[in-house]
Amino acid sequence: MKKISYALAGATVPIIIFILYFFFAANPAKEKTMEAAESSTFETNESTSTTNEVSTSLPEKLVYAPMGDSLSAGWIVEKEDEKFTSVLATKLSEEFDINIDQKGIFKAGEKASGLGISSIEDIKEQKPDLVTVEYGTNDILAYKDDQSLLQFEANISHIVTELQAEHIFIVLVTTWNRDQKLSQRYDDVLFKVGAKYGVPVANIRGLWTTQTDTIDPKKYPNIIDRKELDKDMHPNTKGHEEIAQRIFQTIERPFSEYLNEKYGLSK
Repeated sequence: MKKISYALAGATVPIIIFILYFFFAANPAKEKTMEAAESSTFETNESTSTTNEVSTSLPEKLVYAPMGDSLSAGWIVEKEDEKFTSVLATKLSEEFDINIDQKGIFKAGEKASGLGISSIEDIKEQKPDLVTVEYGTNDILAYKDDQSLLQFEANISHIVTELQAEHIFIVLVTTWNRDQKLSQRYDDVLFKVGAKYGVPVANIRGLWTTQTDTIDPKKYPNIIDRKELDKDMHPNTKGHEEIAQRIFQTIERPFSEYLNEKYGLSK
């Protein structure tokens, strides 16, 4: 009888050891599987969250706020949609497949030292994505000496730094003035400021210094006050179209990068 008991006990011990081994060996594998599943779920949720953030941050429209003088105001074209600002807005809308809300502050005869500086806060309130700064053409008329150039540089620099602080994409536009020698000096200031602050500069100089079909001496009804302007220096319809094209070519790539960084929007 004792021999039978010893035999049963001897057979039971290996069975118990086998059960314990199976239990403890299987448990870590199960825990690892659960951990992997939990990790996978977390990563998936995190990825989904990031995707949702990008998609929900896309705006219904982009805001474009031109700053400038009579060129930005559209002298001397006949229709609003012929202004370089309107043509540029259309090009951007087509390129990035998004609506453009055109705002801005501009007025014929204005300078960077006047409306340019005084309108900064109003421009900020418009919350633009893009601002074209088109000043200098009338600042040239107030030129007295090199101090005038230094003041112009200070004014443009102030406009740029104030807008950059709001993370607005800025492009400077060169001048359009009969005085080619002096306008070149003002253009040089714009390029200097652009290089200093990493702002692109749209060089439209060749559109009026080497071309004649962009400035038509014929009378054009002015879209602001409907007066007739004879032998005017302002760009005609073709001139405005080419100004818009030159600006677009200048900003196409960097503006795309800006939109991708800000909204996850790329062409």
